[in-house]
Amino acid sequence: MEHIAVEIGRALRRLRRAHGLTLVDVAAMSNGMFKATSVAGYERGERSITLERFCSLCQLYGLAPDRVLAEILRRTEGRIEPEIDLAALESLGTTESALLSGFARQVRGLRGEPQADTITLRAGDLEVLATAEGRRPEELAEALHSVIRPHD
Repeated sequence: MEHIAVEIGRALRRLRRAHGLTLVDVAAMSNGMFKATSVAGYERGERSITLERFCSLCQLYGLAPDRVLAEILRRTEGRIEPEIDLAALESLGTTESALLSGFARQVRGLRGEPQADTITLRAGDLEVLATAEGRRPEELAEALHSVIRPHD
């Protein structure tokens, strides 16, 4: 159970940072519902978070709690998908990079994720892209190795 608490914390920290928020900002935005020290404890995995508070915090960040939870579960199961650097991808200037960049932006919009320099592509996303290009997912991943960032 400790491992999932750490992954919950990492996910919450990624969301907060993706929005450019500090812990103090979160406390202010929540009108005191969340204290900065509590959010910090959740993010470090040192403090348990109730489902109700988890949902409220996800909604404060503008994301559906079920999507955040799905990411957490993928990570606890060891299914870490590649994080693509979109600026590096676009700078490649190939047909392949243009296709992937457009797809990534559509996926981010469908997921309701904030604008960012990176996007995490899930296994299903890579399969769809690879099929569109007549490749296997492993081949596409290899072709994109220069724009894949390590996860935190």
